[in-house]
Amino acid sequence: MKKLFWMTLPALAFILAACGSPAQSVATLPPAAPATESASTGLILADGVIASAEAQPMRETKISFTLSAPVKEILVKEGEVVKAGQPLATLYTPDLEGEILRAELAAKAGELEYSYWGPRYDRPPERKQQAEAEWNQAKLALESARASFAQTTIYAPFAASVVDISLQTGEIAQTGQVVIHLADLAHMQIQTTDLSERDVTSVKMGQTANVYIAALKLTVTGRVIKISPISETVGGDVVYPVTIELGEQPVGLLWGMTAEVQIQTK
Repeated sequence: MKKLFWMTLPALAFILAACGSPAQSVATLPPAAPATESASTGLILADGVIASAEAQPMRETKISFTLSAPVKEILVKEGEVVKAGQPLATLYTPDLEGEILRAELAAKAGELEYSYWGPRYDRPPERKQQAEAEWNQAKLALESARASFAQTTIYAPFAASVVDISLQTGEIAQTGQVVIHLADLAHMQIQTTDLSERDVTSVKMGQTANVYIAALKLTVTGRVIKISPISETVGGDVVYPVTIELGEQPVGLLWGMTAEVQIQTK
């Protein structure tokens, strides 16, 4: 019994010492810093909203023919910079060319007929009127034939770069089928991709913005020029694209480069 008592006593003393010792303090993390700065860009959130974005051309268009016919010639190459009004491609339409030739001959014949009857006062006036009507009809037919033939060539609506050509010489171009894709790569703009419905309410036209372009590791300034009235859904979130015009386009900015923008809303 004494042996058991002496064995129990140290254990009890240990337990009492543990219970009587001061409470251990629990380690706590320092309070988190306010989320006012992007670690990757250094853009400050104060007095503004931050959103992800990407670079896009200011203007782009996909051009097609209004007629269905074989492609006669592609007049440009991918990557080429074209001017406004420059022809891009033509169709092979010998039937329309024949119509123009026939209409030109008919218009010339009508003109000769009218020139014969017009100055003559000793002929019935109704014959003169008939000749004039036939000549006018021939001229209208010629204008119509030329208008149809004009649709066999597509032109650049504005200065741009040729980013894609979908058809080659000899292939059939269907009505409305995209043949050439143009984009104005000399004038890029930035469009947000995840600006939430909560933040878009504080964005207004003309507000200034700082744009950090990750690939170029630089920040440029711009201003809001468009706020989409239609929402998009990204990952289940409702977002509104906002377009920012750059004050100066940096060298090396390419279509699709990612960016982070801070829009000054106050």
